[in-house]
Amino acid sequence: MTFETWLPALLGYLIPVGLFLLAWGGMEPQRARRATTVGALALALAALGYFAVGFAFHLGGAKYMSDLPGLQGLDDLHGVSGWGLIGLKGFFLTGPAATSEALGLFVNYLPLAATAVLLVTLSASGRASGWQVALGGLVVATALFPLAACWAWGGGWLADLGATAEVGHGFVDHAGSGVVYLLGGLAAMGALVGLGQRLPPGEPGEPDEMPPAHFPLLANLGALLFGLGWLGWSLSTPFHALGAELSLERIAVNGLLAGAGAILASQTYCWLTVGRADALMSARGMAAGFIAISAGAPFTPPWAALLIGALAGLLLPLGVYLVERVLRLPDGTATVALGVTAGLLGLLAAAVCADGLWGQGWNGVGLQEYHTVAGQGVTGFFPAEKFSAGDGPGQLIAQLAGAGAIGAVAFMVGWLVFLGLSAPSRRRERLEQQAQYSKEAEANPSNDLVEPQEYGTIEQDKVSNQEEVG
Repeated sequence: MTFETWLPALLGYLIPVGLFLLAWGGMEPQRARRATTVGALALALAALGYFAVGFAFHLGGAKYMSDLPGLQGLDDLHGVSGWGLIGLKGFFLTGPAATSEALGLFVNYLPLAATAVLLVTLSASGRASGWQVALGGLVVATALFPLAACWAWGGGWLADLGATAEVGHGFVDHAGSGVVYLLGGLAAMGALVGLGQRLPPGEPGEPDEMPPAHFPLLANLGALLFGLGWLGWSLSTPFHALGAELSLERIAVNGLLAGAGAILASQTYCWLTVGRADALMSARGMAAGFIAISAGAPFTPPWAALLIGALAGLLLPLGVYLVERVLRLPDGTATVALGVTAGLLGLLAAAVCADGLWGQGWNGVGLQEYHTVAGQGVTGFFPAEKFSAGDGPGQLIAQLAGAGAIGAVAFMVGWLVFLGLSAPSRRRERLEQQAQYSKEAEANPSNDLVEPQEYGTIEQDKVSNQEEVG
């Protein structure tokens, strides 16, 4: 890798840094102090898990995607009838993964693994104990993110949908709308559900307010660093994009327009609903715009990027409301709403808005011609004038398949892991509550006591856990 390639790739490490500062800006001071180690913990867990197991699961079949000489030993991609599911070479970066080319791939993809881990650990850090957060993050780094990355970016079955099922160019996700952010958001949602805590229901007629911004400067600084990291990583020409024709200038312009559109839309929403601009929602809106354009940045025209960002900025406050007020999940960092709404929008928008001007050869499809049209790339429902027809339905099917597979697995893994990790402590608390109830019942036989429930609200958990509401 040359210096020109290394610099953008290393800028990608600003993505988890910016995301951490963004989440920290919305935390109450007491919880923020407890979460100061989460950023470093996420990077450490990602490095350990991706080094030991995750890299092999993700890129164990890298040979089938590229003819680079240093990757010829990574030739073990297991699946069913040619549908790749998991790689099985390159554990601990030894053997065929000890080459310079393979080590470069590890460095390039590690910040995205850390981002997926961070989305889960940030959301769960205020509700679970330290060892539970660490083990949950390790599962994401060693298995969850690498499997999704293998399917979409490592020659797996989602990438091959264009060849095996003839639906578009297969699953399209340039910078992680689904593989990183949708996965992390739904895994965080599953973790919160598995932990079994709920926010207390709001009072009828109570006015809705924007989430408080405890550290607005840090939140906006985090959003800016997140955007800079996104630009750097997206312009580094990641391994899964090799062989496809892309315009780096279009990627950069689309990212900037999506971020701008998201800020304007989220602030307009705040002005219309609460009568003022909101610093925290502005920062979160910017991040939502970059996340939403991540899947289709090389394939959509600039006007569509601006529209996608604006939609992401509008959907984010609604997502926060649904998570906190309807589902009553204690997601004070907004990582669930941010990952799910913007990530899903980005995947679907890539299928709808791709114009066919770029992406020739993506996932090995259509390098010379696509649907008998020479020079046509990834195409959705609005092809450019030079192309007579697109393949919107086919590309949409591939995107829905990827979103469904990645989302379902992410939620189930997050839910089962944290349900299992929290089971002993919840059982102990249940027994303690029952003992306290029996003691009070014996002391006051005439009083009507309500037996404690297993799943309480955050307000009830304060009594037993002395936990701060974030």
